Amino acid sequence: MLHVLASAIHKEELNLPFQLPEEFVENHQCVAVLTGGSEALFLRLVDEGKVSLKEPIFIIASGYSNSLAASLEILAWIQQHKGSGRVVTSPEQINNSVLKRTNLRLGVVGEPSDWLIASKVDDAYIYEQTGIRMVHIPIEEVTSLGEVDGGMAGAELIYQRLKEIVARYNLNGLTLRCFDLLTTVKNTGCIALSHLNDEGIPASCEGDIPLLLTMILAKQKYGQIGFQVNPARIGDDGKMLFAHCTIPLKMTTSHVFDTHFESGIGVGIHGELPLGKYRLMKLSTDLTQLVDEPVELVANQYEQNLCRTQVWLQATPKLAHQLLTQPLQNHHLLIREV
Repeated sequence: MLHVLASAIHKEELNLPFQLPEEFVENHQCVAVLTGGSEALFLRLVDEGKVSLKEPIFIIASGYSNSLAASLEILAWIQQHKGSGRVVTSPEQINNSVLKRTNLRLGVVGEPSDWLIASKVDDAYIYEQTGIRMVHIPIEEVTSLGEVDGGMAGAELIYQRLKEIVARYNLNGLTLRCFDLLTTVKNTGCIALSHLNDEGIPASCEGDIPLLLTMILAKQKYGQIGFQVNPARIGDDGKMLFAHCTIPLKMTTSHVFDTHFESGIGVGIHGELPLGKYRLMKLSTDLTQLVDEPVELVANQYEQNLCRTQVWLQATPKLAHQLLTQPLQNHHLLIREV
C-alpha cells in the first residue's frame, strides 16, 4: 500500500517523483515523503496501525522541498524502534531482486565458512527485498551429538538432527557449516543435505547463503533444487569440470558412497548423472545479478583428488569467460533442463 505525505504548506508538491510498479505497491509498505515537515504525519500512520514496524517500509523521497531530509529522519526513527526500511530516490532502487517475494524461513546452522569471503549477505536487506527471514542457529545444535559412527549410521544421525532443527524452527530450507562436524561429530553432512534436497527442502553446505537463495530461485523458476557444485577446471572453449560430495540421490542414475574428499572421513557421495541438457545457476549476494545459462553435461568421471561427484559440462566460451573474469563467488547450482 502507498501512503503519500506532505506538509500543509507544501501541497503543491503532491507529485510522485516516479511511477511505482503496481505489483510492488501491492506487496510492500510504501510511504512517499514529498516534503519536509512530514515526520509527524508518518508517526500518525504508525499510531493508527496503517504502517507496521513488523514489515520493511520503503520511503520514497521526491528530491524537492526537504523531502530527503524528512525521509532520513523517518528512517532513523524506524531503526531506533527496531524496524527496518530504506529510502528510495530512483526507480532503479525498487526491489531489484530476481527472487519472487515470499515468506520463507531459512536456517543458517553455524556461521558461513571462513573461506566464503565474498559470499556474505545482509539479513535485513534480504528480508526487505524478498520477505525471507534468515534464522541463525548455533552449530552446537548439531555438534552436541558428540562423536558418532564414522560411516552411514553416523551420517544418518546428522540427517535426523537436521530434520529436528527444521521442525523446531519451522524452516523452509537451511545451510550448514558442515566442516565443523569433521572435528566434533567425526562425520560429514553430505548425506544429510542430499536427503533434505531429495525431500524438496533446499539445503546448501559450508554455510553458503547465496547458494541457498539460488536454490530457492531454482525452485521458484523451474520447480527444482539441484546440485551444489564447485568449479574445478574451466577452459576457454567452454568445457568445465564441476564437483562436490552432496549430490541429491534423485538426480543420479547410480551412486556409491565414499569418504568426504577434503578430510577422508565420514560419507561422501559419488554419483553418476544422466548426460544431456542442464542449467548452471548462481545468484549474487545483492540479488540483482544472476547466472542462469544452459549447459550440456557431456561426461561423468572419477578422480581421487576432487570432490566425489564430478561432471564435465559444455558451456559457451562467453560463459567460461564470465566465470573466470566476473565470478559470482565459487559455488554454483546445477539443475536438469526442463
